[in-house]
Amino acid sequence: MQKRKFASNLVIILFFLLVGLAALFSDIFQTPVKTAAQAIEATKLFTSADLKLIKRISLKNKSGEYIFERKENNQISPWHMVAPRDISANSLFIENLFNALTVIKVKKLYPDETINYSNFSIDKPTATLDLIDENGSTIKILVGLMNSIDNSTYLKIEGRNGIYHVEAPSVSLENTTIFDLIESQIISIDLNNVNALKIFRNKKPVLEIRKKDGQWSDSEGNLLDAAKIDDFFQELSGLKSAFVLDRQTEAQRKLISTLTRSPEFTVSIEDQLAHTVEYNISSLTKSMPDLDFKNEEHFIVTLSNGPTVYVVKKEFQELFNKKADSLKKPF
Repeated sequence: MQKRKFASNLVIILFFLLVGLAALFSDIFQTPVKTAAQAIEATKLFTSADLKLIKRISLKNKSGEYIFERKENNQISPWHMVAPRDISANSLFIENLFNALTVIKVKKLYPDETINYSNFSIDKPTATLDLIDENGSTIKILVGLMNSIDNSTYLKIEGRNGIYHVEAPSVSLENTTIFDLIESQIISIDLNNVNALKIFRNKKPVLEIRKKDGQWSDSEGNLLDAAKIDDFFQELSGLKSAFVLDRQTEAQRKLISTLTRSPEFTVSIEDQLAHTVEYNISSLTKSMPDLDFKNEEHFIVTLSNGPTVYVVKKEFQELFNKKADSLKKPF
């Protein structure tokens, strides 16, 4: 009898030991479950795929309202400001904006309550960003209060539940002005997107280079040094204007028309989609109505893809005399 009772107790003890071990192993090896906080932190508000569809942008903040449109099949200068001015846009600013939107980290999600709208300044946003795709669908982002202590801000995305407390984007939408948004670079080049470059002086070729299968060559098929091409493009990208004339007086328009009728140089840049932008460089002049040149010579640059006129100091004109021999690979 004692043996049966002992055996029965032993079976029960072993059973509970096995159940306990099974529970322990299950706890150790089970797939981790994310907490609500971890799920929020992992949230991506936008993807690169979302933003590739955007064709029009409207940014409104304390300094004004700015509207941009994406130019179809233009890799060299894809964005153009259409309001409040018709002028070349700083495409790098928009590229940085899109990059910032795809990496925003969410710290917390607050409910859509009136008190939160007020406390986080969503009812009186510091900036409003509208992203519009080709079908007219709009993503509206309201930017609320900036918290300088932890460098964070609050976003409300219309059509989505909640108010996002996020790390402040690297692009400051609330403080952006028109000077941040217009293109200060006359020739803005992304080397990866350029397929060919030609320079003519008085309609005669000075330089013709083209990229094929990742290698640059001149008009005679001679291979060129990629590093030298890169340096030359950097020099062209460094071309800065002394004045930007997007709103010309009548007297200025007449002189610009005269100077650009027969340009001294023409620079033609072709992207990988065979889209070409031409830059017409005028002869030198010492004066321009309503501008003070301080008796220094300048030239005019006009673009085939926009009405903006740039006034540039004489010393930059030497850039357009580059010869293919100077870009060849060393022996």
